[in-house]
Amino acid sequence: MVELKVRLGSKGQVVIPKIFRESYKIYPNQEAIITAVDEGVLIKKNDINIIEKLREMAKEAKKIRKGRPFTYKKEEFYEQYDKRAKRAGLKV
Repeated sequence: MVELKVRLGSKGQVVIPKIFRESYKIYPNQEAIITAVDEGVLIKKNDINIIEKLREMAKEAKKIRKGRPFTYKKEEFYEQYDKRAKRAGLKV
């Protein structure tokens, strides 16, 4: 087991050493899971399969709609999109 000593920054932040980032394929801006364990803190790579997660969400939505198909009017969709974009200060 490899152990490295690291120093916490002034804000309590710690940098994961490059050797660990590379071997566990942890990349910048990627989410990680931090768990409290008896020995201290465990940092794990977030390995959520996004496709499976979206399929689960679709099944839940189908249950809520009770099998009815999802329908919408394009005009309403674009109108809502425009409103939200303007509210966010985006030019459309």
